[in-house]
Amino acid sequence: MEPAPQNRDALHLKTVHVSCPHDCPDACSMRVTVDTRSGRAIEVKGDPSHPVTRGYLCNKVNNYLDLVYNDRRVLYPHRRVGPKGPGAKWHRISWDEALDEIAARLKGIIAEDGPEAVLPFSYSGTLGLLGFLGMGERFFNRMGACRLERTICTAAGAAAEMFTTGRVGDANIEDLPGMEVVLLWGTNLVTTGVHAMPFVNEARVNGAKVIAIDPRVTRTTAFADWHIQPRPGTDAALALGMMKVIVDHGLHDVGFLEAHTVGWERLIDERLGDYTLDAVERITGVAAADVERLALLYASTKKSFIRVNWGIQRHDNGGSMTRAIKLLPAITGAMAGKGGVCMSSGGEMRAIDMAKFQRTDLLAGRKPRTFNMIQLGKALNEAQPPVRALFVWNSDPANCVPDTVDARKGMARDDLFTVVHDTFFTDSADYADILLPADTALERMDLLAAYGTYYFGLSQPAIEKLGESLDNGELFRRLARKMGYDEPCFSETDEEMLEAIIDPDFNPLFEGVTLELLRERGWARAAVDSPRRKGVNSGKWPTPSGRIEIYSETMEKRGLDPLPAHLPEAEGLANREAASRYPLQVISAATHYFIGASFQHVPRLQEMLSRPTIEISPQDASARGIQSGDFCRLYNDRGETFGYAHVVEGLLPGVIGAPKQLQGSHMKNGVNVNTLTSQREADMGHGPVFYSTLAEVEKSG
Repeated sequence: MEPAPQNRDALHLKTVHVSCPHDCPDACSMRVTVDTRSGRAIEVKGDPSHPVTRGYLCNKVNNYLDLVYNDRRVLYPHRRVGPKGPGAKWHRISWDEALDEIAARLKGIIAEDGPEAVLPFSYSGTLGLLGFLGMGERFFNRMGACRLERTICTAAGAAAEMFTTGRVGDANIEDLPGMEVVLLWGTNLVTTGVHAMPFVNEARVNGAKVIAIDPRVTRTTAFADWHIQPRPGTDAALALGMMKVIVDHGLHDVGFLEAHTVGWERLIDERLGDYTLDAVERITGVAAADVERLALLYASTKKSFIRVNWGIQRHDNGGSMTRAIKLLPAITGAMAGKGGVCMSSGGEMRAIDMAKFQRTDLLAGRKPRTFNMIQLGKALNEAQPPVRALFVWNSDPANCVPDTVDARKGMARDDLFTVVHDTFFTDSADYADILLPADTALERMDLLAAYGTYYFGLSQPAIEKLGESLDNGELFRRLARKMGYDEPCFSETDEEMLEAIIDPDFNPLFEGVTLELLRERGWARAAVDSPRRKGVNSGKWPTPSGRIEIYSETMEKRGLDPLPAHLPEAEGLANREAASRYPLQVISAATHYFIGASFQHVPRLQEMLSRPTIEISPQDASARGIQSGDFCRLYNDRGETFGYAHVVEGLLPGVIGAPKQLQGSHMKNGVNVNTLTSQREADMGHGPVFYSTLAEVEKSG
């Protein structure tokens, strides 16, 4: 009997496991359905077997097929014809032509000025370990090119973790349902980590109190039971004020502090006295009674959980704020159980043998000069000897770096040879000499290590690469051959590299994880209960003392305050002059519709965003004669950007919200909110200061 029509169709379908590679904590497991007759993916959905993904995807990835099959994709290599910058024109060329020209230009520059005249620039366009950290690093190590400090997102908080607990996670969102107090501190999870929200909701259904701490009003603050609004950049003072209340009421866990920390007595004796309730109210603007209430609620149970995200560290004092918040569960002893702070599991999940993976031996003892990626403008315009080649992949620097006007000025140099490898015709591509086509997650193999959960995911190719696009690894394999780099490591396959990454001897979280298991199921849970895992499991923390360092001698040696403290912002509400020309602090948080530059080429998502907005409080709007819908100019001495006023009830006066990293080419004057931001470094880790930005807003004609 011939199969029914629907069964005949089913015979031509296959399902492939893919992991979402975009810059989000969740790293969702996806099931991609492919029509084998056409080779075309026809459905992308969340994997119902994954304990965190739970069968659903975020608003962005629900539209993934519109990203893959998109008229704006770069499908073939191109050479620019005509001037650099907006409106750049292109001529299609072959891969051989492109690679021959790139190799010849790089060899010529190296011969004249040495390999340190070449600057690689990449970040988290994909978080797959192969595409994010792999063959490209080998290639530029072999060359001896400049080093790039990849600081644009996590640097200040990562440094704070290193100084305090080491890069080890101490809380898991899967434990949220058993919590009694949940603090969502500086995080808009509904937009930037939606798969944590069912766990938060389960906690509330079970009786937990959910408190959101954020100067802005967001989808997440609307969900919370209580919304606390400190002034931007004052969160360390709030955390330290809470510690003082906790200690004054005898609610600190002396046993845990004695067993697992160093410096706790000095914190109490030498520092907490500075953070009385009155002092904290003056600094933060939060009423003393609310600070006390929050502290007592938090310390009333060890079943307390803090979810803090990366945005809070994008201040002048981002490291100091992160460090203070991270120490709260050490004071109460919540860290001994399932509570603690969930900031990022990435430092622990991505703990792989980088020397072997990236082949740092290829440097052969060379110590090339280093540039901080948040100071790209300075690197391209001021460095001596000058940078003569820029190689961009996994990033859109024309829009993502601070002080974008300065960065674009450098990228527009006629004497700068620039290569961009991207999936789309981005604003950065407009400055390229050679533009190379990149693939998508559906077209490659890679390993994902989530940074908000404890799951590894294997992404397997569901479809053939579109056009002549290449993944990052294959690009650098081919370019290595053109450059004459014949070391065997440039011939390793993706599978061979993944087998080397999955090394439980190096990282105990890989215990029980195999490539075979990942192929079969698509995901695997990290071995979070391994007795070899640093932290509470083993009783030894990855710090110099082996303990949680409330007093950090390492920080002291580096000229930093060894005890947690509130460090006023260099540029923020707390220190602006009364008659300042720029009285508003700009918080440029992620939108609900994009992940950085990713997904901005999907028409449906662009339509959902509708237009760039400038969030403003009713008080600030009234003082400037602004109403919702007015077209406005947001500006300071560094630049200007434009958007439509959105008057937000409850937004903290003095605070402006503007969407992060929109495509400048879609804006009135061609640049986004990053034009307002300084190239200044944060207090720790050389991180960016996107949120320590003062500006003014006015109606624009």
